[in-house]
Amino acid sequence: VVKKKKEEDEKKNIVFVGGLRKSTTEDKVAGHFSKFGQVDNVDIKRLPDGTSRGFAFVKFVEVEAIEKVLEAQSSHMIDNKWVAVKPHGGTALVEDKNRERAKEQAEIARSKAKKDDSRVDSAEDYDEKWSENY
Repeated sequence: VVKKKKEEDEKKNIVFVGGLRKSTTEDKVAGHFSKFGQVDNVDIKRLPDGTSRGFAFVKFVEVEAIEKVLEAQSSHMIDNKWVAVKPHGGTALVEDKNRERAKEQAEIARSKAKKDDSRVDSAEDYDEKWSENY
């Protein structure tokens, strides 16, 4: 349990960077993110043959750099390509995502229920319903 908590703390200063060009190097990624804080490590994920998979994890020395990076969401362009940047996460992020998903599912269920309620039996009722809505 202690090890798992330590790993989560480690991930708080890491961001996921998606949409990189296959030719983008670790140095270019580090160069871009160094303006937000001191970069500790850039890990571009690669296939066994060494070609980039198009995403990376950037680890910062300070956690505060993550906030700056996420605030500047719309200005992340590396090698003339817009890249997506997200927090690496850990369990807090997973829990937030699950909560959001549950809310979305509940809303979908509610909207389906409303649609079912608004079904009308006869043409007269349909005309009446339609004129109420529009």
